[in-house]
Amino acid sequence: MKHILVGVSWPYANGPMHVGHLAGQNIVCDVFSRFHRILGNKVAMVSGSDMHGTPVTIKAEENGLPVEEFAEANHQSFVDIFDKLSIKFDLFTNTRTENHKIVSQNIITVLNEQGFLVKKKSSQYFDTEKNRFLADRYIEGNCPFCDYFPARGDQCDKCGHVLTPEELKNPISKLSKSTPVLKETEELYFDMSKLQKELEKYIEDKTFWRKNTYELTKAWLKEGLHAKPISRDIEWGIPIPVKGFKNKVIYVWFEAVIGYLSATIELAAKQGNPSRWEDFWKDPKAEHYYFIAKDNIPFHSLFWPAQLLAYNQKYANNTKLQEPLPGEKLNKPLQLPTNVVANMFLNIKGEKMSKSKGTLILAKELLAQYSPELIRYFFVRYAPETHDTDFEIENLKTLNNNELVATMGNYIYRVLSYVKSKHEGIVHMVDLDKEVEKSIMQTFIKTQALLENASFAPAIMEIMNLAQTGNQYFNAAAPWKVDNTETEQEILNNAVAIVRALQLLLRPFIPSLSVKIASMLNTNVQLEEANTWKYTPITTLATHPIGAISIPVMKIE
Repeated sequence: MKHILVGVSWPYANGPMHVGHLAGQNIVCDVFSRFHRILGNKVAMVSGSDMHGTPVTIKAEENGLPVEEFAEANHQSFVDIFDKLSIKFDLFTNTRTENHKIVSQNIITVLNEQGFLVKKKSSQYFDTEKNRFLADRYIEGNCPFCDYFPARGDQCDKCGHVLTPEELKNPISKLSKSTPVLKETEELYFDMSKLQKELEKYIEDKTFWRKNTYELTKAWLKEGLHAKPISRDIEWGIPIPVKGFKNKVIYVWFEAVIGYLSATIELAAKQGNPSRWEDFWKDPKAEHYYFIAKDNIPFHSLFWPAQLLAYNQKYANNTKLQEPLPGEKLNKPLQLPTNVVANMFLNIKGEKMSKSKGTLILAKELLAQYSPELIRYFFVRYAPETHDTDFEIENLKTLNNNELVATMGNYIYRVLSYVKSKHEGIVHMVDLDKEVEKSIMQTFIKTQALLENASFAPAIMEIMNLAQTGNQYFNAAAPWKVDNTETEQEILNNAVAIVRALQLLLRPFIPSLSVKIASMLNTNVQLEEANTWKYTPITTLATHPIGAISIPVMKIE
């Protein structure tokens, strides 16, 4: 049994969830968590709404609403989407909690005490018409690397470079559309250059990461890490607990990733055991998986590990625990990421989906037209694991009718309907055909290896291949042509065994469909029963009556 932390990137509460979030991280993370629960591992899947990002304040101002009210409404809309898609977070919180504030300020305090934070005079863009400093996302301009417009003051969506506002060409204030001026201010910086060698050592054995994640991380290290500002001259956010900076707030890039730790601490408190979070963060055998989109890679593969490495200095001398976190008892370091599972972008006509730009399809619109089962299947099957993918809504209909209906649903319905109509719904449990048994066992072995490596699209295809094998077997064996009753019963037992295997295999991918098939098989197997990832027959008795039969997946006309 292992402790598995599944951290899912925190969506900005600046608008409703779009399908890019589903393709990027929010469905495959649930598949991964459910799979590990089936293996018997202890899982904590945590995330929450990022209430403090400047995209939130920008949209709140555009809508004429108080930022707290606006952010909370969007947070609740996220929770509703997760519920409809059976996405099972152990905790989906937000960055406005007192707990998150305490943990974030604790991190700042410790890093400051350990000498990782430095004060620097810098020039920051100032809007003279609005008489205020501009946070990075209040500034747009041409990207200095690819000349794309509008690149933001923190990142270019076209080429993926992380930017500073001062690097933009032809900067424009989003508040007044005027050209901002540079004005001197003092900011607090996190000096990551001190951790360059430790991060290089940390990355050495991460060759199992997805190619794009690993190569981008190596490229950042090759360029060399520098001090990065962690304070902002805005009011919306968590105040910095450092003398001279209490009127500034923590920069959201630094604060949001702390949410993985603060959410686990909050979860432990809610469960009545405030120290239980240490099982996930301080057990050397615990594993951490972060599910993100590609624009968040350096923040999770380098910046967050840097924060953790710096924070872990407080444990280095094994002295009395200093600046303890809520519920903290053990004087042991915090775990670094095991894997950063980054999907590429799901685009619309070549453009990244963006709430701030309005280039998106809302998740609620998709749910109004298509079933949660199809949406889960689609965003696993077509997840942009290795390359950017253009989203075509017509693909959902095609995938539903050609795969879920024609291959899998049709097979399940044909087999069970035949048992119902020709054998009074009774399955005779005899030994499986060796080739059928081999196909089933191999599917479990292959899908387990793929899921452990966070390869979801190939894993779901292994399951669909088993359904196709079932169709081929049933057509070739043709029980309706067999005169021998015993032989016919053997054929049907093999065919039903494949249905049973599909039901078990679908548990993490499409749990509601797995429940539906289990009902037709008349079995009470728990969706997340803690057993090994393997085939088990529906009964150990000589015969088994199946339940009421219905079409598993409906065709879309």
